Amino acid sequence: MDDALSPFYEFGPFRVDAQRHLLLRGGEAIPLAPKVFETLLALVRGGGRLLKKGELMEAVWPDTFVEEGNLAQHIFTLRKALGEGKGEHRYIVTVPGEGYRFVAPVKVSEPPGVTSRAGRPDEAGGDWPPASLAVLPFKTLTAAEGDEVLGLGMADALIMKLSGLRLVKVRPTTAVLRYAGAGQDPLSAGRELGVDALLDGYYQRHGEQLRVSVQLVRVSDGGTLWAAKLDEGFTNFFAVQDSVADHVAERLELELSGAERRHLRKNYTDDPEAFRAYIKGRYFWNRRTPEGLHKGLEYAHRAVALDPAYAAAYACLADTYNLLGAQHSVVPPGEAFPKARAAAERALEIDPLMAEAYASLGFVAYCYEWDWGAAEGHFRRAFELKPNYSTAHHWYGEFLSSAGRFEEAFASLRHALDLDPLSLAVGTDLGTVSYYARDYARAAEELGKALEVDSGFVRAHLVLGVVREQEGRHAESVASLRRAAELSERDPVVLCSLAHALGVSGRTQEARALLEELRQLEGRRYVQPYGLALVHLGLGEREEALGRLRQAFELREPNLLWLGVNPRFDPLRADAEFKELLRRVGVPALRNIKNK
Repeated sequence: MDDALSPFYEFGPFRVDAQRHLLLRGGEAIPLAPKVFETLLALVRGGGRLLKKGELMEAVWPDTFVEEGNLAQHIFTLRKALGEGKGEHRYIVTVPGEGYRFVAPVKVSEPPGVTSRAGRPDEAGGDWPPASLAVLPFKTLTAAEGDEVLGLGMADALIMKLSGLRLVKVRPTTAVLRYAGAGQDPLSAGRELGVDALLDGYYQRHGEQLRVSVQLVRVSDGGTLWAAKLDEGFTNFFAVQDSVADHVAERLELELSGAERRHLRKNYTDDPEAFRAYIKGRYFWNRRTPEGLHKGLEYAHRAVALDPAYAAAYACLADTYNLLGAQHSVVPPGEAFPKARAAAERALEIDPLMAEAYASLGFVAYCYEWDWGAAEGHFRRAFELKPNYSTAHHWYGEFLSSAGRFEEAFASLRHALDLDPLSLAVGTDLGTVSYYARDYARAAEELGKALEVDSGFVRAHLVLGVVREQEGRHAESVASLRRAAELSERDPVVLCSLAHALGVSGRTQEARALLEELRQLEGRRYVQPYGLALVHLGLGEREEALGRLRQAFELREPNLLWLGVNPRFDPLRADAEFKELLRRVGVPALRNIKNK
């Protein structure tokens, strides 16, 4: 990159002036040696991805051999210049044996007097550098059945196209779900989503004719950056997608690579019926409920039946099986995860560059196959192909937490939250990682933030109850878990956790009543042996708990991956069979956990 035309990079209270090779804080320059500054610049330009040591050294010392210790010294100097104390990782995270990742959110802006490459003066005047964009669900004034799904599907298709562009962060579909339907002020939505611009659209269907009105709006002042009306036949809806995506990229004057241009023009199917089935599948998948996932599964299967070469639909199928097997424990692992792998592999046979499919494979590799190396490789490939894919960063953060790599897990989840600021799932998992790291005050703080956004979010109540248990605040623990049970309509996963909390607090009669309810339920649906192990452990029944863990191992239940870091299993840590179970699962975090 020509530094004479380079932008400013802003993070926290700092600004990096690439043109003048300065690090500024409050307008004052912080002195850095030239190579130290180049190290900082390479990290900041890395876009949050892991930079291998060799890659960094090549960027800072091209065509020159230097010792690796020089790089380590530069990183130490940078941490000091940025004010990072011992054990702090607000800006730079070290990945042992691998390299470094810059984890603070970075805003890009142009130096004074330089014509913006990311935007140009609009009709109202003034340069506008876009760093983030939201595509709101398209709205309609008609009441035709399925209109809400079609409107969200239109947004999802554009999000998938635009999120492949590296120069702008596009909020994921999960972030814009709440804005489906009429009545939402677009600028308020944009401010809530924390974006610089938003794409807002309306459509009407008249028979087979699809009329679309769309505008690109600057959130700061409501200025229109681009607007158009498009009339297409419904079967040529794909032309509408292409036209809108092209105009957005053109209006923002994004410098696109050849691969990005091809991605922008790519449509995964030419079959409108397959597309309708796919967008309904994604619509229900995004609801993240057991009922929604089952519906999503139906539509994803319909999409691939209509078009067996529909890569995006296979990725949707893989993601749905992954959540059915892990998040909600609705389907036994041995049934869900092999189907998820098969669908993801089929997607990659059709499109070898699909980041979503690699993320799905990473999820399968660690949740079911317990292949830690393969999982990390798949996630890294997903980041290479689509650095701003929030789901990949979220799942990778969970993976890192199960391995006891907590600082890296925090960094990955914060990056996911930066991409999807309103995500309750990511916010809750930040609290979950703090729980595994045994920082209970921090965990409660993160969970409190999630519950401020949605007081009815089941998983936040569930994890908060577990945190309060470890703090010895048993009445609060039971209250939180009872609330989660009520909100989830007595989900077995929640009931198992509640029974454990009742047991450790001495309320054994209530715990045993729940255990009996779960045993009866076990005859009608899948109930995790892992969860039943928790109940027995709360009642002090070690042999019964170990027996259920053996069952969970045979079923390859994903929750076993967190045995090495979950404080609830501390009473078993000295047990030889428990240690052997951890060894067989291959949990690398065992060495990081000490007995209480």
